[in-house]
Amino acid sequence: MWQLKKLSTGEALNEPQKLPENWGPIFGLNGIKDRLGDLSWLGDAYADQGWVEVGEEVSAPMTAEEVNATIAQRLKDSAWAVAEDDLTITKGQRADWMAFRQALRNIPLQAGFPTDIVWPTEPA
Repeated sequence: MWQLKKLSTGEALNEPQKLPENWGPIFGLNGIKDRLGDLSWLGDAYADQGWVEVGEEVSAPMTAEEVNATIAQRLKDSAWAVAEDDLTITKGQRADWMAFRQALRNIPLQAGFPTDIVWPTEPA
């Protein structure tokens, strides 16, 4: 299992998850895992981020009902970001949040649903 973390503080930026199988070909890299600890090679926005291998927790997989409840809560918690009257974020940031929310809605379409899910990363 891998988790995206802020390198300067160790703060987790997402839930532990398996790495997608297609990352190597997408980035055109062999040995992609060797490059994940420091993502600064992707640009300034990623300079303080890196994927860290974490131990797998021994816990029961979530049921479809639990996953759907988590999706609903995360959609509720992020509704502020797509409110047209919220002037505290830019159009670009709003678009990022809209894409995040759509990714949440698409989780039930993932091949591994409900036990093997890749959760989207919340925008900064």
